Amino acid sequence: QQQQQQQRRQQDSKDVAAPESPKGSAKGCTKKGQTAAGHASTKAINYNRLISRAVEQDDMIQAEAWLERMSNNGVKPNEVSFDTLIQGWVKRGDLARAEVLLDKMAAVGLEPTATCFNAIISTCSLAGDISGATAWCSRMRSRGILPTVTTYSTMVDACAKGGDIEGAEMWMESMEASGLQPKAVTYSSMVDACIKGGDPKRAHQWHLRMQAKGFKPSAYSFSVLMNGFAKAGNVDGAAGLLSEMALLGVKPNIIIYSGLLHACTVARKVKVAEQVFQQIRVDGLKPNIVTYASLALTYANAGLWSKVEGLLEELMQDSLTMNSHFLFALLLSYSKGKPRQSDRAEAAFRKAMASGMEINQHLRSVLNSALGRPRCQNVLQDLKLVGP
Repeated sequence: QQQQQQQRRQQDSKDVAAPESPKGSAKGCTKKGQTAAGHASTKAINYNRLISRAVEQDDMIQAEAWLERMSNNGVKPNEVSFDTLIQGWVKRGDLARAEVLLDKMAAVGLEPTATCFNAIISTCSLAGDISGATAWCSRMRSRGILPTVTTYSTMVDACAKGGDIEGAEMWMESMEASGLQPKAVTYSSMVDACIKGGDPKRAHQWHLRMQAKGFKPSAYSFSVLMNGFAKAGNVDGAAGLLSEMALLGVKPNIIIYSGLLHACTVARKVKVAEQVFQQIRVDGLKPNIVTYASLALTYANAGLWSKVEGLLEELMQDSLTMNSHFLFALLLSYSKGKPRQSDRAEAAFRKAMASGMEINQHLRSVLNSALGRPRCQNVLQDLKLVGP
């Protein structure tokens, strides 16, 4: 491999030593100044190709070596040279080295592009570093580079990751004040910020605002909103989203229905949950294990263990296998049954463990509720499952 790298670098050196003429260059040019300028431009292009190739191969040391050799050979690096290197270091997460190159770039009289700063801001956003992203945005402005749509969208996304609704809205307002129009992805990030901030109604307002700007929401957009209403147990708000989808011609998928079922679980709306489950079949969709587990948990909270057992048979008919979430719901239904169904709970637990299912703390806790502590400990010891 080292030999191959050496051969590649030797070939790269030949490429620089004997550059090809740029495509579309004038033939038969006789003026000395024009010829020299053309050769200099060609060499810069070739060096930039070598830098780009090294960056693509994640060989940043070699990439910087080409930049140094470029300068030593009298070929002036341009914005492309530095942009490529800076984005390579940013991709690695080395913002300190990217900053050094930004300063070096300024020292030779070149201004960084918005693309450079956007790459750094995006890296901060992905790391959840809102303060860092904000600081780099300020530095971008201090150099006289105006933030782009990408810049603002990235800042909104950075705030969204932390559920900072006010911060996200501030960047949205700043974006519009600058005369730039948010993209659909920007609105999606704004909605996400509201959901993570625990304010689904506010998220819905931004969702409607997005539509007013001419963007048609997707099933995914609705699923993000549905998740917010589900966590809040807002069945009316979640159900209202289905009506909106119908008006817009967006077909709900199983994720949407699972979210609505979860809302019913949180709000303990058994009848509504049953209607939703039936609608899934009517729409020609096949319930998945998440859907079954959501309805099972709704029944379980009401102590309707026979209903959960019926769902278990149904999911098996659908060629699905019970998972730990469904088992939790089943055991919970037995623990909340009147009277408590300890024998059924023990039998179901033993059968699940025999099938290879792994126990977790949630299952230990609900088994303790279904059997009582002494009996639970005996079962766990018998199955050699005693432990933390």
